[in-house]
Amino acid sequence: MKKTVLVLFASALVLGLAFTGFAQNPEKVHLVMGYIPNVQFAPWYVALEKGFFQENGLELTMDYGKVNDVMRLLAAGEVDFAIAGGDEVIMARSQGIPVTYLAALYARFPAAIISLSETGITTPADLKGKSIGLPGFYGTNYIAIKAVLASAGLDETQVVLRPIGYTQVPSLTQGKVDAVVGFANNEPIQLRQLGQEITVIPADDYFDLVGHGVVAGEKIIKENPELVRKFVDATIKGMRYALDHPEETFEICKKYIPELDKTNETAQYKVLLESMKLWQNELTREKGLGYSDPAFWTESQQLMKDWGLIEKTVPASEVMTNEFLPQLS
Repeated sequence: MKKTVLVLFASALVLGLAFTGFAQNPEKVHLVMGYIPNVQFAPWYVALEKGFFQENGLELTMDYGKVNDVMRLLAAGEVDFAIAGGDEVIMARSQGIPVTYLAALYARFPAAIISLSETGITTPADLKGKSIGLPGFYGTNYIAIKAVLASAGLDETQVVLRPIGYTQVPSLTQGKVDAVVGFANNEPIQLRQLGQEITVIPADDYFDLVGHGVVAGEKIIKENPELVRKFVDATIKGMRYALDHPEETFEICKKYIPELDKTNETAQYKVLLESMKLWQNELTREKGLGYSDPAFWTESQQLMKDWGLIEKTVPASEVMTNEFLPQLS
């Protein structure tokens, strides 16, 4: 009897290992999210829940805390990966910080200027003299407002920029600022859900910049390219699964976002669906999820240089690569 039990247990163990295919000693990877837990990070939640990272022998830690100077940390190898804007990568490279964009999350630039309709702000020129709330003087939102102002011949001295953290919705509804910088797939949905009439000025109506994606330092790319390949592979699998299963994806998100309760489920599901629209464009449908056009990076750099956001441009091959995308490997 004992022998039979042992054989059955051993068989179950072998079958379990064969089923999971997970490594016994996974490599630990640290991903800086750059924001609070949110449905916009669905690809990583899905990849964790469906075992895509585990299958690739990786153990993922997601860091939501505010990380100052993340580009330098990536370059130094102190963190492995980050989700950051293409504009941030361009600025870092312009300053000689060796970081590289590996895969696009947003195939379109997501930032937008949002205001209550009653303010009468409908174009970038209308922002003159107005107070504008943004998370802080860093990152994609800051780059976006500088570029939008530049498109109207304005600069920071002609508006009042106020750091408000990630409180765009209450700051706007409570009248603390005239407008806020947020993401077109997030704050506008929440505000409309609250019954607010708003005006949205999409940043990409006035300029083309590369959206958020996965970024790493040259150090890890050179020293452990296989780990980079596995990480990108799991990420793309998470994106693809999420796109194919939006309802299941939203249920998965609930496990990773504590405050996602029934009071805001409707709005957050809409945020998820709108975010997914930004993951794809004509080029990614042809080349595959995560693909980024080198020519687009060259154009983005030139625009940022023309607007005085960077002092110099570098070859596109220094700021981005598609070589780790599973469909192009």
